[in-house]
Amino acid sequence: MKLTEKTLRSKLVYSNSFLDLYEDEVLLPNNKVSKRIYAKHLGAAAVLPITKDNKVVLTKQYRYPIKSVSIEIPAGKKDFKGELGIDCVKRELEEETNYTSDNLQFLLSTHNCVGYSNEAIEIYIAYDCIYEKGIRESDEDEFIETKVYELEEVIKLIDTGVITDAKTIIAVQAYLLKR
Repeated sequence: MKLTEKTLRSKLVYSNSFLDLYEDEVLLPNNKVSKRIYAKHLGAAAVLPITKDNKVVLTKQYRYPIKSVSIEIPAGKKDFKGELGIDCVKRELEEETNYTSDNLQFLLSTHNCVGYSNEAIEIYIAYDCIYEKGIRESDEDEFIETKVYELEEVIKLIDTGVITDAKTIIAVQAYLLKR
């Protein structure tokens, strides 16, 4: 049996600068018809910032969909089709944390919501991060706190379920595997 689905009809249901929501009719491998509702997204980039003294820089912000404060690596959506992940990461690192790095390395790419979105997140590591006072220019609807942690603290926050953000957990685990 072939594990693909053929799009019979595609309907744009909602669109904004963040994503496009579609409702498609598809032909399944067993020749039955079904619906697929999914979001198309430009993609995003995220970064695990490591300071010169091997500490981890994370952000805290209220996330409306989960009605809770989330501890995360800096990240953001790509501003336009074709924007390079590395450019997005540099911008987000500065905007969200006031840290910069001249040593950014690609770590991996992930699809964290494959059941309902095509969003791909490119994850980088920023080594030797330096705090640059006064460069932060966050989006007007973003309220972010930055905190520096020992790596062991971050691991404990993941182990105890305090950090639940997928991209952050993936980035830390991949970083630990590479060390």
